[in-house]
Amino acid sequence: MTAILLIGACPHVASADIIEISGVVTQSTPDGTGPAVNNPTLNAVIDGQTYTLTLDLTGSAFNSITSPGIYDLTGASLVFSVPSAPAAEMSFDQISLAITQSGTIDTFSLLACLTTGGGCAVGNQLTANSQIPASALNGHAAATGLDEPHPLDLIEDDGATDIHGAITTYVYTPEPSTFVFLGSCVAIVGAGLRRKPKQRG
Repeated sequence: MTAILLIGACPHVASADIIEISGVVTQSTPDGTGPAVNNPTLNAVIDGQTYTLTLDLTGSAFNSITSPGIYDLTGASLVFSVPSAPAAEMSFDQISLAITQSGTIDTFSLLACLTTGGGCAVGNQLTANSQIPASALNGHAAATGLDEPHPLDLIEDDGATDIHGAITTYVYTPEPSTFVFLGSCVAIVGAGLRRKPKQRG
């Protein structure tokens, strides 16, 4: 009975795959855009800094992306971060991803609407457009940015703030295996059950 209760106490971790896109900032507020008002941390971003765009599929209708298609990822979390600034933007709600395949190449088009300002209707959004080898869809690869000069484009403050970035890297990380996690939890419980109670003196 004790073993059953302890195993039942193992937490259930909801998780899904993660897509990371990274590169360098090519346009920032010191170039004459902005200043950022809805998210002042963006004013610390400067050209040449490395950014990461992290899309966690947890919470969306899709826990993984395994083939080309059009995906409504509303409910997922998206974070644009520039650690060296430091700065981050994560106030996204509607998120969509379109993947099209042409021969050995996959083309990615990501659109995410911000909850600040007037929303996507007046340009409060993030877009990211790039290509990778189709064989790297669930792996990692060098990426080629599209839609120059802004493969990555973060627009805020109803269009007043406009941050651009090159896209150079794509990484797809599968969710942790449920069985691996459960096995670790059971092993910990088992170790606890093997401990002998202290003898009373």
